[in-house]
Amino acid sequence: METKFYITIGRQKGAGGLEIAKRLSEEFGIPFYDKQLLDEAAKESGLSKEVFMNIDERRGSKFISGFFSGIMGSLYTEYGASSGINREELFRIQSESIQHIANRESAIFVGRCADYILRERNACLNVFITATGEDRVERLLECNKISNAERYSKEEMIELLEKSDSKRENYYNYFTYKQWGAAASYDLCLNSSLLGIEGCVSVIKEIITSKGWSK
Repeated sequence: METKFYITIGRQKGAGGLEIAKRLSEEFGIPFYDKQLLDEAAKESGLSKEVFMNIDERRGSKFISGFFSGIMGSLYTEYGASSGINREELFRIQSESIQHIANRESAIFVGRCADYILRERNACLNVFITATGEDRVERLLECNKISNAERYSKEEMIELLEKSDSKRENYYNYFTYKQWGAAASYDLCLNSSLLGIEGCVSVIKEIITSKGWSK
């Protein structure tokens, strides 16, 4: 019986994590999940996709959420409040969706604290992808992912990326009690500026193959 295996990819914005996930999906012939996880969670819960989009990797700091929780009982999203669902409950539903996918098939998960959610799975490689600020800006510009880019200097664009990443960091740190981007939180940290996209894919593929998880 073939072993199910999983690759989770945390990433800095613009570091190429999604591109690496797509390439690994092609190499191993298994699906990758990014924003598709929101579709899965919405379908299984019966809630709208917008409910999950509103909290997607954007959880605030423990101090802020704890402060308001003491006043209001729980912190609701704009959509979650009208549904009677708080952010912790939405995260639980999304976590169950990831577990259901993992029970069903081998897969690659991008973000969404999947490394923490699948922490009890043995055949799971948790990866974090980083890159220089300059390379991250360049990649996003090539993909037309920066609106009104002509209005910003490169330094300003790098600063905007850091602010975007801080949302991912707060979300990850809150729900996992680990440190986003820290080497100790992952099995493998790769610099796509140093290795390139194909180099990162090659390293991950070699590890998965050496483990005997995929032929």
